[in-house]
Amino acid sequence: MTPPISNDHGRLGELLQQAGMLTPEQVTRIAAAQAEQGLRFGEAAIRLGLLTEEQIRTVLAQQFRYAISASPQSGVSSTLSIAHAPFDSEAEAIRRIRTQLSLRFGEQRRIAFAVVSPDDGEGKSYLAASLAIAFSQAGLRTLYIDADMRGPDRPSLLGVRQATGLSTMLAGRAHAAASPPLPDFPLLQVIDRGPRPPNPTEILGTTGLRQLMRELEQHIDAFVVDTPSAILSADAQIIAGQVGACVLVARQHRSSLKAMREATGQLRSAGVEILGAVYNEFGGARGASARKPGLRSRSA
Repeated sequence: MTPPISNDHGRLGELLQQAGMLTPEQVTRIAAAQAEQGLRFGEAAIRLGLLTEEQIRTVLAQQFRYAISASPQSGVSSTLSIAHAPFDSEAEAIRRIRTQLSLRFGEQRRIAFAVVSPDDGEGKSYLAASLAIAFSQAGLRTLYIDADMRGPDRPSLLGVRQATGLSTMLAGRAHAAASPPLPDFPLLQVIDRGPRPPNPTEILGTTGLRQLMRELEQHIDAFVVDTPSAILSADAQIIAGQVGACVLVARQHRSSLKAMREATGQLRSAGVEILGAVYNEFGGARGASARKPGLRSRSA
């Protein structure tokens, strides 16, 4: 279904021309079809075969100041639908989870949670990065912290790699500081994991992460913290314990009930509030997807 589009074809046509999607002659042609057939400007452009729905939605997002990743050179991973295709079903699933989390935090001044899964490859980092973007799109000053100091070197989902990161900050070799806001997402900042240390559990075992968040909380409304696998080390338990709350992620045909129960027990023993669990399906157009989305309360 074509999204609602303003009847003011002049403004929309101007934006489309500035984006290089239409020529002045094409705008005139679309306006004529709009008048003759009683269509909205975008509907007429699509019917004439000059634009796609996704192109229209991208320009509308810019028109209404809804942050999206407008350029492939932004560094933000193309797997993150919430950044690149914010009106598709995967992005809508992320927004639904964001809403449920916001309701769970209620009137609290600040949102802070870790994203935890029993094992690697279950969509945990995808969900964490997606939710960080989603909270920033909702107008919250958001900080994404990559606290996985065990995983292999990999491209950052948000396009940020720092020589000075969380590991150097927790080791006392750098002050607490986030990256500059992402170019396409002005309310989103990142603390990368930094150089991989030989002793991540010991570095995380201090109260440094909690203190770092306290130092930054005056400028941050939402903290989203990515973690390593919960069953391979104590790191996720330590991280979530300092953050105070977490979301569990399970993957279809991969996560076992035994592993989920083990992770849940570890987290509860650390006094972590488990906000709920997300059942994650893979195989979406962009990678991980939440085709059965929603934050589900855990009672076991």
